Amino acid sequence: MPFQAAFYQGTSSILGAILDWGIRTDTHGPYSHMELVLSDGRSASSVPGAGVRFTTPGSINFNDSTQWFLIDLTGLDEAQAVQWFTANQGKAYNYWGDASFVLGIIGTDKKDDFCSEACAYALGFEEGWRFDPNTFAVVLKRLMQAVQQQAA
Repeated sequence: MPFQAAFYQGTSSILGAILDWGIRTDTHGPYSHMELVLSDGRSASSVPGAGVRFTTPGSINFNDSTQWFLIDLTGLDEAQAVQWFTANQGKAYNYWGDASFVLGIIGTDKKDDFCSEACAYALGFEEGWRFDPNTFAVVLKRLMQAVQQQAA
């Protein structure tokens, strides 16, 4: 399994669907969550209730293209990402950051992480709190195009 970024475009339960809609609307895109999919089958992200965490292999079906959009992260440092998630496992979820997407006037809590923020830090980006799932998808698409062009 390749190292990938997975962007959630599906629909959650009722309460989750409201948050999904709010994030998508405010950030002007189809994604409301993201995970890093590791080559060992686990994934890593930050989620409400659990904070920064790993999943068990196969617990999320990333092959469902109606739910997930995948970007191969060939050339990026998976070991660095695993190390970051291991060191930060259990760190609280950034609820204020989510609220700032929906309400726009609330600041973010820089000591906690939401999904794309955690993934950005794990991949070595500075100021991960600036990246909502839709912005980060655009950044990673462009970065991976540049990596592929350089390799060709």
